[in-house]
Amino acid sequence: MFGEERLDQIIKLLGDGRMVSVSDIAKCLYVSEATVRRDLNALEKEGIVRRVYGGAVLVGTNRDVPLMLRESEELEAKQKIGRIAAGLVKDSDVIFMDASSTVYNMIPYLKDYKNLIVITSGVKTAMALGERHIKTYLTGGRMIDNSFSMIGSHAEDLIRTLNADTLFFSCRGVTEDGRMTDASVSEAQLRQVMMRHAKRKVFMTAGTKIGRGYFYVLGQVQDMDDIICDTDVPANFRMPGENGTSAKIHVE
Repeated sequence: MFGEERLDQIIKLLGDGRMVSVSDIAKCLYVSEATVRRDLNALEKEGIVRRVYGGAVLVGTNRDVPLMLRESEELEAKQKIGRIAAGLVKDSDVIFMDASSTVYNMIPYLKDYKNLIVITSGVKTAMALGERHIKTYLTGGRMIDNSFSMIGSHAEDLIRTLNADTLFFSCRGVTEDGRMTDASVSEAQLRQVMMRHAKRKVFMTAGTKIGRGYFYVLGQVQDMDDIICDTDVPANFRMPGENGTSAKIHVE
């Protein structure tokens, strides 16, 4: 088991909020207790876990929330954001869609586009697109079982072979100074690969996520091409990013 996969498995073992001992983690993952301690130290430095006597617990604010729960969060806002995002699509576009519940809400508004091609890391997203007879490619890779999101080198390798017109994505939180953040390292890293292979990057977020910070930073909103939100955004989101341009803001 690779180091990144092992870290994901440790986070999963701690996912219900209880303390898990070093010895139990080692037995579950078939590794030494010394390896587990090194991994826990690395996760603690990132703010993901808190070491306690004999084991560790997951830091609550960084807990990966199952898709079933995320789908019901801010549903009306996500539907509005999804409608606006779909309005940026054109016939014959090739688009990346991540596995987030926010991006999932674009799907009902995509059915009338002609010759649309979608590449997604979301299993449920791919199924919903298929039901609407939209040509869809699922990245493949390892599936996170509580979010039905595909991650890992296989997913990233596919994305690296493609060029998309637009990437539509979201994340768990965005800080007031514009850092897009997430609790899932693997999902965030896949989004970063998508960013590098898309001509246009569209960040979609409910206003309630602004001011929330998680441990992994995907990038800055100021470097995106478009920001879609259901509420107004901080003034600094409109400032030029490193590329010298500022994101176009779409507010419902």
